[in-house]
Amino acid sequence: MSGNAENYTEEVLSLAKSAGATLAGVADLSTLRDLPVYGGISLKDYGYAISMAVALPEDAVALIHPDNPGILYSHAYLVANTLIDSITLRLAGWISSKGFSSLVIPASMRADPSKEAGHASHKAFACAAGLGWIGRNGLLVTPAHGPRVRLGTVLTDMPLKAGRAMGNQCGKCRACVELCPSGALKYAEFDLRPAAREEIFDPHKCSARLAKNKEALAQKPHQAAYAATVCGMCIKVCPVGKVPSGRTTTT
Repeated sequence: MSGNAENYTEEVLSLAKSAGATLAGVADLSTLRDLPVYGGISLKDYGYAISMAVALPEDAVALIHPDNPGILYSHAYLVANTLIDSITLRLAGWISSKGFSSLVIPASMRADPSKEAGHASHKAFACAAGLGWIGRNGLLVTPAHGPRVRLGTVLTDMPLKAGRAMGNQCGKCRACVELCPSGALKYAEFDLRPAAREEIFDPHKCSARLAKNKEALAQKPHQAAYAATVCGMCIKVCPVGKVPSGRTTTT
């Protein structure tokens, strides 16, 4: 079985990257049994989560301003989500062809609007897979790209070889907390994950700003189709993955 797990892992991660994922890894769901889930799914039905990230273009991120995230960042955000959903659907189909179960968790979909929550935390899966750590901004922070990534997940019972979780490496940095325009971030010490999301993040304050930004972006009819619920300040100011020129490092 271990040989099969290693082969399946190599194949599925290779497929994810060839389909456009910047990063991909596997999380052992036995380490995440306490993770909140919504929308009727159950992690008990699966053994592993395949996590993947698509990097956002640094130059679009650089155009973000506190009063305007910019239509080019909004466009990049939407396209990255679409690419991730395409990759995860492709992986799910491949897994099914091998006789195993799979469930795609969309890149960006609200399962519980009252909690401003998706079906499950992509960043928790990605952290457990070793792609990065949960940062002070409540996002996944990757060594090469910082938090300038979008995430997707496929749950499966296919035997796989999991990565190792990465602990918080933000140190004492408070850049995202201090510069959050909505005041949604709160500083707290934690190693792997905060005890609760609300310990470091107020989703309702953030959501209100995102909705306001989308409405502003949609005011121009020729750009309205690319308006997204984005802000991006907490990812722009993060120093991780940046080189002196302002561009992200390459993997």
